[in-house]
Amino acid sequence: MNKPQRGRQCRPTRRELEAAWVRLRAAADQGDIQATALLVALAENKPLFPAPAGVYA
Repeated sequence: MNKPQRGRQCRPTRRELEAAWVRLRAAADQGDIQATALLVALAENKPLFPAPAGVYA
């Protein structure tokens, strides 16, 4: 029996996540305000932008 071919992995790999964190921290260290805000929001587990009314009701 032939199994159907699977598609690409939809979630990022562990290496990709680690590389993204390194880039984000480097940008924040260089004074990028958006990167700093994102780090703070991720650390506090808060969204950067509030969800529209009724989206998560």
